[in-house]
Amino acid sequence: MIPLTLCLAAIFMAVSCKDPDDPTPPKPDIVDTTDTDLGYTKPTCDAFVHDIVDGGFEDCWYKQEMSNEIYVEYQSSVFYSLNSLRALLDVESMALTSSPITAYRDKTDPHSGKSCMKLVTGLLTDGNGQLLIPGAMAPLDENFVYQFLHPDEYPEGINVKRPYTDKPTAIKGFYKYLPVNGDEGSICVELFNGSEKIARGYQRFGSDVSQWTSFNIPIDYTINGGSLSTAQPTHISIIVSSSADYNFADLTNCQGQVGSTLWLDDISFEF
Repeated sequence: MIPLTLCLAAIFMAVSCKDPDDPTPPKPDIVDTTDTDLGYTKPTCDAFVHDIVDGGFEDCWYKQEMSNEIYVEYQSSVFYSLNSLRALLDVESMALTSSPITAYRDKTDPHSGKSCMKLVTGLLTDGNGQLLIPGAMAPLDENFVYQFLHPDEYPEGINVKRPYTDKPTAIKGFYKYLPVNGDEGSICVELFNGSEKIARGYQRFGSDVSQWTSFNIPIDYTINGGSLSTAQPTHISIIVSSSADYNFADLTNCQGQVGSTLWLDDISFEF
């Protein structure tokens, strides 16, 4: 096994996504003092078999503590945020100076209910450099941090798929977006039959949208040669990001701007 220090150093040497205009990332907000309803046990959320589970981002939050700081994590059967990268701060040999909180439980202005998802692009830093981390959520494995640190063991990159056999025709919901310096956010849905991609829905968000606005992204099943795919899906990937030019193969070649912020609420599939 490659030592963590050597592995992360190799990752930073390959990184080109720095923000020269803002070399010092802002200190992330730690847990809201009003989050007294949350415990440290990950809640049991419904299985993902048809529609998006907890599409209002109400029920699958819980507290975590890393480096003597408490923050709020989100993990449902559909989405896992990148907040768990903060676990790297507790690895003394890695000498990280910051690891961003990129997913927040925002209760100030949800579209409905008591909370919504707020995704913010940030920076992970150590003495060797900076790595841009998009504000993103995806169907990540619980061991995605290990996958991130050991690309030699995971040549296909970080897993962003879940088993899924239904055939939605669109993903819809509500969003707000405040980009920095021309950044763009995105939502991407892809369905697979084994390793073959059989459908895709994709949209980028580029302009300032300060009020809740609806979106409806069709999922196209004619991506392979223009013919309609009749194959049954076996897996699905749903990636939402505050900076659209991410790379989940290894998270080392992301492009974006620190501080770009995407809010989401009440997302679901159409069938």
